[in-house]
Amino acid sequence: MNEIVIAVNNLTKRFDDLVAVDDVNLQIHKGESFALLGPDGSGKTTTMRLLCGILTPDSGNIIINDIDISKHAEKSRAQIGYMPQRFGLYENLSVLQNINFFSDLYTVDKTIRKKRIDEYLEFSRLTLFANRLARQLSGGMRQKLALICSIIHNPPILLLDEPTTGVDPVSRRDFWKILHRLLAGGMTLVISTPYMDEAERCNRIGLIHKGKMLLVNTPNELKKQLTGKVIEIKCDEPHNVSKLLKKEKSVISAQTFNDKIRVLLDEGANPQNILSLLTSKGMNVVNVKEVIPNVEDIFISKLAK
Repeated sequence: MNEIVIAVNNLTKRFDDLVAVDDVNLQIHKGESFALLGPDGSGKTTTMRLLCGILTPDSGNIIINDIDISKHAEKSRAQIGYMPQRFGLYENLSVLQNINFFSDLYTVDKTIRKKRIDEYLEFSRLTLFANRLARQLSGGMRQKLALICSIIHNPPILLLDEPTTGVDPVSRRDFWKILHRLLAGGMTLVISTPYMDEAERCNRIGLIHKGKMLLVNTPNELKKQLTGKVIEIKCDEPHNVSKLLKKEKSVISAQTFNDKIRVLLDEGANPQNILSLLTSKGMNVVNVKEVIPNVEDIFISKLAK
């Protein structure tokens, strides 16, 4: 995984006074899955549109497989499959008609087209729905059809902009099974997502916020960068306990999940002091334990600095 297939150099994009992408540098390697992780408005979609050549940067450049996309746009697009958040399926065409339409757009050779379409329909479990109109598909099926249309020309690189937003958990799981199959076949995936669990499925993660790339590393290496502690508190009054904790200087964040609170503590903070505080305030704490940090903890700690 050493060959660089995407090189982003000092990339900046502005919309009037808003700097949507701010001097981003990034290298993505052949055959890896890379997650661009950030909240809404962080610059994910703008970055993806720059990568596929829909938008032109104000400064910096993007090299895809040794092709400068600003100088050779058409040549670079042949290297990319792009699935935007709202993929333009034709509602009154069937699944098969949509795929054939995009096959024509990408000039997929008809001698190999049928075999490729049959293969993609089979592994996406859409074979039985080949003649169903796109408008009659469920959300998960629509996403799988959009994916097939994006890769029907067999591009070496696939860009997916929040591909599972609004999709049910079972469909998300099925969609990721397809992505892992594409990865196993050697495709390079770049996925923007607001979901921490999806980002952790990828080889590397780039944390983006307000257009700036905060950190880039593997999920495990990112977790090692957390200098504070993460504790989990089980208690009777999680809402009141959370309010108390958020007033403490040593507490970076406190998130409530049913009867438990996940607390991110600053470096040097002592969990025992937190327990003593809550006890002194009359809170019934059932259990306090230190837990393994996740990518979300890293993201929150980085934003708090």
